[in-house]
Amino acid sequence: MESRQEEIAPRNLFEPKVKSPILICGLPGSGYVGKLAVDHLVASFKGKPFEEFYSGSFPPHANVDEGGIGRAIRGELYHCETGQRNDLLVFTADAQPTTSEGEYELSEMVLRGAMKRGATTVFSLAAYITEGFTAEQRVFGAATSQELLSELTENGVRAMKEGGISGMNGIIIGMAGLLGLDGACLLGETSGYLVDPVASQVVLEALSKILKLDIDLTALKDRASEAKELIGKIQGMSDEGADTRGAVRSGQPGYIG
Repeated sequence: MESRQEEIAPRNLFEPKVKSPILICGLPGSGYVGKLAVDHLVASFKGKPFEEFYSGSFPPHANVDEGGIGRAIRGELYHCETGQRNDLLVFTADAQPTTSEGEYELSEMVLRGAMKRGATTVFSLAAYITEGFTAEQRVFGAATSQELLSELTENGVRAMKEGGISGMNGIIIGMAGLLGLDGACLLGETSGYLVDPVASQVVLEALSKILKLDIDLTALKDRASEAKELIGKIQGMSDEGADTRGAVRSGQPGYIG
């Protein structure tokens, strides 16, 4: 039988020794909220990639690094040894799959890989798009159980009341429930216009409270300060700046992973 284009080809680099792992997922999307957040986790805890994923449903191009070396687009699963109550298994990718089949296949493979290594809970990190700039960016959340949702709200996360979470960050928590895992998505409020480290920062602050996990956010806060300065300049240049602060269009906001 011929293999389908979307078929995932995993590549195991080594087998990590993990301690009570929690799976954290974040992929490129609006504001790069989830991607920046998980990249920060990997950098902070000196995460090591132990499994790579290649798929025909990734965008059709190669990534070229600063040294001129090209490589295929891939997903990576990292082991972050935190030295605290829980280790982290962090999944991210250069891009999200371009087909729904690819998104579902990759989501299931990542979840089953995490389960194999003892994970029972998964968090995805994403963007809550308002299409306007806000002075204080909030974190919204959804979960696969009322118990986990209550844990989110007790730590300052606002429960989503309706709508949908698109892309792999939504699929992952949906499939987590089907596979018997606890799943939650934390969405940082963002305009969706710019790369938004402020939204990534508030999402990680919420995650830190929920998991009782100490995360050094210094580097991300520096980026967030620069982003706030840029937003201030953009607002100052806009004739409608005063009107757009905190503005939200009518109808359903968008959610993307």
